[in-house]
Amino acid sequence: MMVKTLPFSAMSIISMFPISKRGTFLIFITLLVFMVVAGLIVVGSDPWLLGKKSDLRIAVAGRFHLPKSTAEEQDSFLKLSKITNEPVPPSSGQQSSETLTLDQVLHALALIPTMTPGDDTDAKELSLVLRWVSFEPERACEYAYHSALDGADENLLMAAVSAWARIDPVSAARWSSKLRSPLLRDIAVSTAFGIWMSTNQSAAMSSLKFLQGSATRSSAWSGMANVSSKNPRAALTWVEKLPGPIRERMLQQVFGSWIRRDPLSAAEWLSKQPMDIQLPLAGRVAAEWARKDPQAALYWVLASSSGSLTGPRLSPGPVQRRALDAAIGSFVSSDPEAAAVWMTTPPGRPFFSQRVASIASSWASIDPYTASSWVWTLQAGKERDAAVGALSATWTRSDPAEALRWIQGIRKAADRNTALSSFGGALASSDPETAAYWSTQISERSLREETLTRVLSQWRIINPGAAIQFIQTSSAMVFMRKRT
Repeated sequence: MMVKTLPFSAMSIISMFPISKRGTFLIFITLLVFMVVAGLIVVGSDPWLLGKKSDLRIAVAGRFHLPKSTAEEQDSFLKLSKITNEPVPPSSGQQSSETLTLDQVLHALALIPTMTPGDDTDAKELSLVLRWVSFEPERACEYAYHSALDGADENLLMAAVSAWARIDPVSAARWSSKLRSPLLRDIAVSTAFGIWMSTNQSAAMSSLKFLQGSATRSSAWSGMANVSSKNPRAALTWVEKLPGPIRERMLQQVFGSWIRRDPLSAAEWLSKQPMDIQLPLAGRVAAEWARKDPQAALYWVLASSSGSLTGPRLSPGPVQRRALDAAIGSFVSSDPEAAAVWMTTPPGRPFFSQRVASIASSWASIDPYTASSWVWTLQAGKERDAAVGALSATWTRSDPAEALRWIQGIRKAADRNTALSSFGGALASSDPETAAYWSTQISERSLREETLTRVLSQWRIINPGAAIQFIQTSSAMVFMRKRT
């Protein structure tokens, strides 16, 4: 009766077999259909819903993987995964990671390598690892560590250690300090001690003396400072008591976020500190403040006394001079055009000669064409020479061909010679042959010979044979041949 229900095409195939073998063939077909249906059920099942103990918990250096599949099986899985481009919304009965059992977590993690890489897979793995931490924090962090070694997002390790530290900061910190990877150890230790610092400051600080290795202790300090930066005034009370170099580093770290948020309050606090605290921080305050509000920063460092600005001001001396230098340097690098305008005013004019090259260089790195127009507004002399040289060097490092076209268009020989000298010096380390050729085009002999000497010193390091041949054959190198 079963044979009569088959389609005509199947009947035709069966009739081709002898009667004695038809039963065997029917059994084979039945088994094949059963295997296909079972396979579809397995592929369509959600690993988050599986409640039975899994045989897929295969650990390799703390990670869990599925048994290796054949190339054909992998190809089939990839084809199945591409059937639809739209994500399927979770069913109303689907479990979240917070309700999974340990076995369900491990089984789902074992399937992660078979999933298509991407944000969704990363998010699923992260939620599973965090759930695992609630059962077995050390094993979960081992998994995250080896995953990061294998190329996973380092945030996986950070999140796992953070979750563990909230449960048991002592164990999390001890485990983190023993990791072999310097980079991942730094992430783990700083994370663990940051959490510990937020929950029990005295215990976290007391434990530092038991840490092995300067790098590990430094990572711990860094994590503690990161957390403390949210309340800088309170943090600075204990950071001030640290010894020597570590104190300066932690001060910079804790102080950094405060400066960016409220430089005025930071400056007021700093003005009340002793000299050894002010010196390492004054420049940082001035530089950050100048990026945010250059006029207020310049007023604070005594570079500007006019206008309606009020507030704290540094007293003349070493701290003020360091802050002044940092503020002007930051102003020039962040907005060279505005800095150039300010330096034409009476308060800024005393600083122009020393900063003109920096203005030209910073401006050229942003917009060399506009910078070149500004350069020609300067009067001939040392200041313009410095600006032309800095502009040429910076432009050459970023676009030598375009810089050379600009140089060739310079009409005045003195300016062109200055630009060619800087062109040769900037290009010498990467293309000494071209640098040497264009240095020979400098019409002023002393500048030409000085530039060629610098270029050849680089060329001899890169290609001694070619450099010697150039010296022996170029008419511009007579002065060097006479020396030998």
